[in-house]
Amino acid sequence: MVVATLALFLLGIVLGNWFASSLITLLGYILWLYRRLARLEKWIRRGTKTSQVYDDDGFVGIIIRHLYQQKKTYNQRKKRTKSILGRLNRNISALPDATVLLNSELEIEWCNEPARYLLNIRSPEDLGYRITNLIRMPNFHDYLQNHKKDDFVEIVSPSDQQITVQIKLNSIGDGQKLLIARNVSDQKLLQESLKNFVANASHELKSPLTVISGHLEMLESEDRLSNNGQTSLQTAKRQATRMRDLIQSLLLLSEVESYQLRPGDGERIAVVELMSNVFAAMDKFDDKHRIESEYPDNFFLLGVKPEIEGICINLVENALKYSPPDTPIKVEWIENFLGEYVFVVTDQGSGIDEAEIPRLTERYYRSPRHASDIAGSGLGLAIVNQAATKHGAFLQIESHSGKGTSFSVNFPTYRCLREELATAKVFNLADY
Repeated sequence: MVVATLALFLLGIVLGNWFASSLITLLGYILWLYRRLARLEKWIRRGTKTSQVYDDDGFVGIIIRHLYQQKKTYNQRKKRTKSILGRLNRNISALPDATVLLNSELEIEWCNEPARYLLNIRSPEDLGYRITNLIRMPNFHDYLQNHKKDDFVEIVSPSDQQITVQIKLNSIGDGQKLLIARNVSDQKLLQESLKNFVANASHELKSPLTVISGHLEMLESEDRLSNNGQTSLQTAKRQATRMRDLIQSLLLLSEVESYQLRPGDGERIAVVELMSNVFAAMDKFDDKHRIESEYPDNFFLLGVKPEIEGICINLVENALKYSPPDTPIKVEWIENFLGEYVFVVTDQGSGIDEAEIPRLTERYYRSPRHASDIAGSGLGLAIVNQAATKHGAFLQIESHSGKGTSFSVNFPTYRCLREELATAKVFNLADY
């Protein structure tokens, strides 16, 4: 500004025309200012690189210093973020589990190295492709549509038929999903070995147990046994019976776990015939008359008959064992609003503690309140839960202290069949 004033004064003296001098001075100042702004624009256009920063005076210099400081701060943050992302990427890549990032269209945005040998997905070649175009398995496609309902899915690895892969899908916001796949072949092999061991051991125990039970029955007819001998004999018989029930439960559980059941597999089962067999199995209970049953005669199920019978028998037996002998037990088949068939057993016992309910389906678990006074193997509800899961059904337990317990098994619609023009009927155990 001082230079412009001095130039105006000199030009005014030389030209003798102050208007022309002012116009020339103003034009020169504008050109000089334009040159400075053009240099600033060029620096901004190139990305305000800190290595190309320059110094200037006045308000242009202030703008340059502000932009330089902001760029410097941005570069520091970018460097830290890049370092964090680099460490995160290296850590995720080092995980043994395959990790795949999908967008809202199920297109692959990123994957780590294990995804190559577990899912046959490669980076960067497969980035941008829909994962359903690379993994063409019906159960995997179904899981992608229902991953909120199903916790995980197991498939055979596309890259190695000997590897079993467990896949879990998590939503992480903005429509993105994180797919995590792990090799569970060793666990599957261990489970299979354990299952085979239990089945073989249980089968081998049946023969010697049959012999022992036969000898105990022979001893029972002896008149020369003392009172202490008779007491010991009855104790041995109870333990033999308990062992036989345990072996039968183990064999049934092994059979339930022996193979997977697909939606279209199974035989057509009439619920009327099914319940006839269930009630016949209750003959060993003296108080079976307190069972009240109701179900339509046009319900049919698609499944494995012995296993569905096992579900019903175990639930009814539990109700008879764990509820007071003078209280009714309601057994019914109903159809819910989804068109699913539901088997429900309701008793009026003392109920189950809320904290104890999640443990009821654990193998060998028995309630501390009844473990000493009621015989059992602790496998009944484990068998029910496993058989229900195998058929695509699920077990629900509702209980309130002092108000009884309700066990229900919901069978999916693809297992539910019915005949028209049939009426609902009430069936009593006395009919059987």
